[in-house]
Amino acid sequence: MRSPRTWLWASLVVSAAPSLAVYAPLSLGNGFKLTANGKANHLSITQDGRPIWDTVPGQGFLSASAGDDEIIAANGNFKINEVDQNKCTGQQITKIDLRQWHGSANDHAAVVEGHLTGCGDATAAFTVAFWVPSKFPDRIAFRANVSSDSSDATKLFLTYRSSPAEDFYGLGGQASFASLKNQTVPIFSREQGVGRGDQPTTELESEDSFFSGGDRFTTYSAVPQYISSNARVFHLTQESSAYTTFNFTDARAVTVRYSGLDVDGYFMQAENMLNGITMLTEYTGRMPELPKWVDTGAVLGIQGGQAKVNRIVDQGLNQTCPIAAVWLQDWSGTHSQSVSYMSLNVSRLWWNWESDSKLYPTWNEFVQNLRDDHNVRTLSYINPFLANVSTKPDGYSSNLYEEATKGGYMIQNSTINDTSVISSGPGLDAGILDLTNPAGRSWFKNVLLSQVWNANISGFMTDFGEYTPIYPDTRFANKSIDPLVYHNTYPREWAALHHWIGKSVPSFKDAILFHRSCAMAANRYMNLYWAGDQDTNWGVNDGIKSSVTVMGHMGLSGYAHGHTEIGGYTTTWDSNGVVNRSAELLGRWGELSAVASTVFRTHEGNVPQVNAQFYSNSSTYSWFSYNARMFTSLAAYRRRILDTESKKLGWPLLRMPVVYHPNDVKAKAISYESFYLGADLYVAPVLDPGHTSVSVYFPGKNQTFTHVWSGKKYRGGQTARVSAPYGKPAVFLVNNTKNPDLDEFLQFVRKENSTVIRP
Repeated sequence: MRSPRTWLWASLVVSAAPSLAVYAPLSLGNGFKLTANGKANHLSITQDGRPIWDTVPGQGFLSASAGDDEIIAANGNFKINEVDQNKCTGQQITKIDLRQWHGSANDHAAVVEGHLTGCGDATAAFTVAFWVPSKFPDRIAFRANVSSDSSDATKLFLTYRSSPAEDFYGLGGQASFASLKNQTVPIFSREQGVGRGDQPTTELESEDSFFSGGDRFTTYSAVPQYISSNARVFHLTQESSAYTTFNFTDARAVTVRYSGLDVDGYFMQAENMLNGITMLTEYTGRMPELPKWVDTGAVLGIQGGQAKVNRIVDQGLNQTCPIAAVWLQDWSGTHSQSVSYMSLNVSRLWWNWESDSKLYPTWNEFVQNLRDDHNVRTLSYINPFLANVSTKPDGYSSNLYEEATKGGYMIQNSTINDTSVISSGPGLDAGILDLTNPAGRSWFKNVLLSQVWNANISGFMTDFGEYTPIYPDTRFANKSIDPLVYHNTYPREWAALHHWIGKSVPSFKDAILFHRSCAMAANRYMNLYWAGDQDTNWGVNDGIKSSVTVMGHMGLSGYAHGHTEIGGYTTTWDSNGVVNRSAELLGRWGELSAVASTVFRTHEGNVPQVNAQFYSNSSTYSWFSYNARMFTSLAAYRRRILDTESKKLGWPLLRMPVVYHPNDVKAKAISYESFYLGADLYVAPVLDPGHTSVSVYFPGKNQTFTHVWSGKKYRGGQTARVSAPYGKPAVFLVNNTKNPDLDEFLQFVRKENSTVIRP
C-alpha cells in the first residue's frame, strides 16, 4: 500500500473543550462551515446555509478493517474477493479544531481526530481534514487517515448520508445499469469480460478461461467518482488510485471502501447534473479537441492488406459513401489463434509496431496514396504490449520484445528477475511497457516516431492499459510503487505517454487516438474513447445495448467524446454454436452510431469470416452508406456541441435522460432505451431484432417531442410506440427547436423519408 502521508500542520484551536458534545461551527472560507456533534458522531458542512454534505447521525462516518483482498488474475481478467477482518465497530471523536493548511482558501482546514474502537482487540487513531481548496473554492476537499500503529488495519471506510430518492451515475464505463443505486460498484480497470452476465455466453466463456466471462461490474474504465440525481458530485483524487468500492445498497447512506489507510478527494453540490460535470472536469481536465475531419464520413475498419482496402474504398466511393478514413489494425500483421469453444480461429495481431511486409509491402506510400487520391486518411493500431515475434512466419525487421527485454524496459518479475510475461492466448506472449522507466519511455517514443508516425497516419487505436500485473513479485523501475495502487493509474499514464510523444509529431493536433481503458483524469490526455469490445449480438450487458449505457455513464465521468464500434467485436456462441453478426444487427448498430457517436467507425470483429460486414454485399454497403450520410448530416450540430459545451464545459454529446429530468422516476431508470443528443434531439434507437417500432418514454411533463420522420408530436410524461423501420431511428426534435445547425439533418430526413431499406 501507499505509505501514509506525513501530516504537517500547526494547531490553532478555536473549538470548545473536547469534553463538549457540540462544537462551535468552524468557518472554512467562501461561506462553507463545518458543524459537529461529537456525541452523535455527526458532521455537517453547509455553504451559506445550504446543505452540502453530512454524515448519518448516531453512526460512525469512518471505519477500518484488516486483511488483504484476494485478487486472482489471468490474462487481464481480475477476480477480486474482498476480505475484511476485525472491522472496527465504534468511533469516538476526541478533538475538532481549525488548523493551518497549505492550499486552502483561508489557509485553514477543519481537522477531526479520534479513535476507532472494536477493531478486534485493538483501537486505531484517525484524522479527517476538510478544507476549501484555493484552486477550487466552490467545493470541499477532504483527507482521511487511519493509523496502523496500534492495529493491523489495511483499509478504511467512509460513510455519509444519502436519501432514498438519490440515484447515482458515472464511475466510468458502467455497462449494465442506469442508476447504480442498490449496487456495490468496484473501481478496478480490467478486461470487461465476454458476456458480463448475458447467458449462456458468460458461463461458457468463464468455463473456458478463468473469469473471462466477467460480471456486470467488470469494465475497462473504472473511475472513482459519481454525480447523483441530486447534483452531488464526489470523487477521489488521481493519487488515491488503490482498489475502491462504492456501496450504494443502503437507501440512506453511501459507503466508500478504500484499500489503503489514507485517501483524499472532493465533494461538491452543483446546481444541476450538467454543472456537476463542469465542476468535475475543472479538476480532471477536459478532452482535447477532435479534428474536424472526423465529421466528414465513416472510418472503415478493414483487415486484409492493400489490395482489399483499395477495393473496399473504391466500392464505397461508387456508392456515395462518405469516407473520412480507413482504420487498419492489422498494419503490423496478423496470426490466427485457436479457441477451444469454436472450430474457427480468431484473428489476432502481432504487437511489434512495424508494418507487415506481406499485407502492406509499401505501407508509407500506400497511406500517402489514399490521402492524395481520395482524401482518405489512415489510422493504425498501438498498445503497450511488446510481443515476441521470433515465430512470425513472414519475418520482421526488428524484434522489439528482445530490445525491450535487453534494456529492461518492460514490467519485471522479481522472482525470475526477468520480464513479467502476459499471455493473451495461445502463441501470444508479451511484456508490458514499464511507464515508470524514463529510459523505456524514451525508447518507445523513438520506436513510435520512427516506425509508426513516420507514415502520414492520422492516429491510431490506443488499445489496452488494463493488464498491469498486481502480483507481490511485480517490479517496476520505480521501486517505490505498489502494483495494486499503480494498476488503476496505468491507463492515465498510457494516455499521457502519447500526449507527450505527440509534442514531437507536427500533425498530432489533426489526429485521433482512441482508448478503451480510462482512469481518473485520463480524459485530459485523450481526445476520443470507445465503449469497449461489445459482443456481436443484441445483449443488455455486453451487446449493442450495453454500448449506449457505457457512453451515458462515461459522459457523467467527464468523458465527452465517445463512440461505439459499429457491429461490435467479440463473436460469441450458445448451445446451437457460433452466434454470428447479422446484417440487421450491423445496420441497426450503424443507425445507432449515426445518432449517438462522435466518430462513425466500424470493426470487422475478432472472427471476420463469420460476421456480416458493411462491404459483404451491395445491400449491406448500401445501408452502411445511408447511415454514414445520416452521420455526416448531423456534423454541424455535433460540432457546435463539441466546440462549445464539450470543450468549455465538459458536457458529453450523448446524455442520459436523468441529466435533464433528475426528479422523473422513469427517466432515472433509462440506460440504453433512449438518450439526448445534445439538448435539441431525443433518440430512441431500435436495439432488438425484428422490430420496426419502438416503445418510447418521453420525459418532462412540460416538453414536446416532434418525430422527425412523421412530424407527429408527443408530450412529455407519456409512453408511446413509435414507428422505426430500417434506416429511420426514432429521433425527435425537443420543444420544437429551430436550431439552424440541424438544417442539413432535416434535409436528409426529407430526402430519405421514402427510402425503403431491407436487411
